[in-house]
Amino acid sequence: MTAQNAERAGKRSVSMAQSLIREVEERTGKSGFSSVVAEALEEWLATQKLREVVAADQEAFGPVSPEARRQAEQEW
Repeated sequence: MTAQNAERAGKRSVSMAQSLIREVEERTGKSGFSSVVAEALEEWLATQKLREVVAADQEAFGPVSPEARRQAEQEW
């Protein structure tokens, strides 16, 4: 995001293992912790949204056939 369209930050209190906190802070320093959490949550949300799209597709069209799966794997 650019400074012009940066979204205002909000605060939340979260609990997590101290070892996880220490390991993240060792790599980012205390000031980088929030950006790491925000990035992780953005990736998690993207994954959840993708799962929702796949589930909706399977609901509408059924599961991928073994033949289509093999073809996709060969082309990949």
